[in-house]
Amino acid sequence: MRRFLFLLLFSVPVLVSGQVVNYAKTLPERAFSVGITPAYHIDNNVILFDAGGASFALNGGYGLQYSIDLNARYVYFMNGTDYIGVDMQYLLHEARQSYFSVIAGLHKWDQFGFDLTGLYTYAPRYFFNFSVGLDIDVSFASEMNPRFWIPVNVGLNINELMFVYAEYNLPVSERSWDIVALGVNFVIR
Repeated sequence: MRRFLFLLLFSVPVLVSGQVVNYAKTLPERAFSVGITPAYHIDNNVILFDAGGASFALNGGYGLQYSIDLNARYVYFMNGTDYIGVDMQYLLHEARQSYFSVIAGLHKWDQFGFDLTGLYTYAPRYFFNFSVGLDIDVSFASEMNPRFWIPVNVGLNINELMFVYAEYNLPVSERSWDIVALGVNFVIR
């Protein structure tokens, strides 16, 4: 119940989340992460979308507690306005081979906005995992601009020091677009 109240109190005023690098496990306490994610945004003539094409993201994170981490992200778009955002991830449930977490955050990309993501990760082996979830992104332009994706992520955890992944974000709403990404995050303890 405390976890739910914390999540509710955090989500209502902030209501934000992550965009690429969807993984439900949080960073260990007092650990840092740094990563790079090249991605390709497939422009399907989406309304209000001018940044189709390649992008490069730089990610950084810090484990505040076992179940909470803080992340920052800068994304350089080859064909559009750069993205900068911060988010907090909360691990709601952890079992032997699965995790469920919620990510909420704020971003600036043309306009200010918020993200909210729910993620489930299944790890059949410790070094291999599969994640799926729902990502909601709302930008406050002249009219509210909501977008929805289903992120699907396959990752490889190498010695708890490096996380290599491939991700596809399936567009769910008419204002969304396809995103394909490959990346690596390094964990520094």
